[in-house]
Amino acid sequence: MFENCVSSGSLRRCGLIANHFMAKTHLNGGRRFYKCPRFDEEASRGLWEWRDVEMPLHVTMSINNLYTSLKSVEVERNYLKKMVANLEDVVFAERLKMEKIMKEMKGINSANLDNVARMEDKLQTIKWFIVF
Repeated sequence: MFENCVSSGSLRRCGLIANHFMAKTHLNGGRRFYKCPRFDEEASRGLWEWRDVEMPLHVTMSINNLYTSLKSVEVERNYLKKMVANLEDVVFAERLKMEKIMKEMKGINSANLDNVARMEDKLQTIKWFIVF
């Protein structure tokens, strides 16, 4: 069946090494096969062959269920990655806001400290004035 391309990993007349794939269909899930690199070309005649023997139905069903579970976990993982990225953006924006508020607070505190220092100077002057 695969005489023009590869049989059991060896080169044949076409000179190309067959591509190795794994089936993901319900009936053949997990079953490996070789496919001619020129599969879509008219010259190859769509040559492919199974590498593995046919598996029992319960094995293929288990493989298919595991593959489906894997895909759903990958979808959930990608969703969670997007959520984390969005939360990181929100945290960054909030951090910038907090830094701005802290700078404003430092400015207010330094202004208040200046006012307190002036008031203490005035108070000291008044004390000296009262004493004399």
